[in-house]
Amino acid sequence: MSAVTMALALRRLREESPILGLMRQETMPFVAAELAEHLGGDDRSLPAAELYELIDADLDELRRQGFELDRTARAYCADWLRSGLLVRHPAPAGRGEVFELSPAGHDAIRFLEKLAEPRTTVTESRLTMIMDELERLAHDTDDSLGSRLAALEAERERLDERIARTRAGDFEPADPQVAAARLMDVMRDARDVPADFARVRQSMASLNRRLRQNLIEDDSPQGDVLEDVFLGVDRIHDSPEGRSFDAFHALVMDAESGSRFTDAVDALATRPLTEHVPAGTMAYLGDYLLRLQEESLDVSRTMGDFSRSLRQFVQSRQFEAYRELGERLRAAQHAGVEAAGSLRLLDRMEWQMELTTASLRSVGRLALHVPSEVEAPRQVTTRRGTAVDWQTLHALVRESEIDFEELRTNVARTLRDLGPATIAQVLEHRPATQGLASVVGLYVLGTRYGRPTGQSEHVSWKQGDVTVAARVTSTYRFEQPEPFEEPR
Repeated sequence: MSAVTMALALRRLREESPILGLMRQETMPFVAAELAEHLGGDDRSLPAAELYELIDADLDELRRQGFELDRTARAYCADWLRSGLLVRHPAPAGRGEVFELSPAGHDAIRFLEKLAEPRTTVTESRLTMIMDELERLAHDTDDSLGSRLAALEAERERLDERIARTRAGDFEPADPQVAAARLMDVMRDARDVPADFARVRQSMASLNRRLRQNLIEDDSPQGDVLEDVFLGVDRIHDSPEGRSFDAFHALVMDAESGSRFTDAVDALATRPLTEHVPAGTMAYLGDYLLRLQEESLDVSRTMGDFSRSLRQFVQSRQFEAYRELGERLRAAQHAGVEAAGSLRLLDRMEWQMELTTASLRSVGRLALHVPSEVEAPRQVTTRRGTAVDWQTLHALVRESEIDFEELRTNVARTLRDLGPATIAQVLEHRPATQGLASVVGLYVLGTRYGRPTGQSEHVSWKQGDVTVAARVTSTYRFEQPEPFEEPR
């Protein structure tokens, strides 16, 4: 990269980075201290009202110390949201909002912590970890059987030699100061993990938006995302980010790994090295795994919510309404571009449009409604209720939902009459009464209870007076009627 290219990239970074934006502010000490104190410790998220109260209490003391802070906690939090240091989402209980640090907010705090406590020595442990990780990576990516066996045999020889020396009493515990330096290297890496959770949440939210955008903007009747959702494929968990997090989540929640971690922390707490590390280090490590598990469960629930929301977005056909809205917007923009050649911006047109904005009125014009001052009419009119037309209600339900009860009955009767049958054979024996919805419903039942044939077949159904034909690329065969029969 040339100096010019690098300078241009850094200039763009200076304008876009929330971290550098924070560094330029005169209130940086206040902002960083508040975020680190209230959202960078054990409490990774706080309800908005609670965070406002805590910051307002700090503001009073900071002003007495000479800080020029003339705004309220709510106003400062709004600024931090706009600058990308904070993110907010609905509270789990469904009332209010919850604030937490964004990935940039975590990085800003860690950056300032490293400046406040710079690394003063070159530790052997960091170089050892780098060398060990490179050696492990070279071994894991080696596709040669001979070299992998040779590396494993060499490692076994080294272990046998260490075991022999240990049995002979030829070993010496690590120096407490050196061990403390190694522990602090581990601590620095451990403190970076919470920021990874924030990045995972952000990437999952971005993936969810991209999938929804794909559903809305894909003009094909059966796009990749739409087809996968109908087939039950979880595009959130099956993404590279989702698979990476699932592996991390499995490790964090693994009981055996957790037990080994706890035993190691308990053993280190009894070693002399604890005299050479800052106070609170061992307590932080003692609660570290529990905090990781809580954060991991929270991210896992978020991914599950995204998956269910995306599935509901497809199954409820909401994407079709958004797709139609997008088409109308594009048509309006296209018409505007065409009209720009013959119309000017200030030309009057013979068209009157009623805007949907609310009319503004003074609050003084509002009159309070006092129920005790309202007299009920002396004579109460009695009206007779009308009978419910259940057939009409059933028809309305059939228009909005797939009638799986009818499809199960059709499959069961076809199997009793003909034996094993495919989707097309079921439709031939019991014609579709809901058109395409019946075909989709049979396909869903096939994925649950049928056996894939690996072959395609042609299906047809009546759409009013027109016969519609289509080809199912991979059909299913129903073999047993039991799943479709009601228990007696």
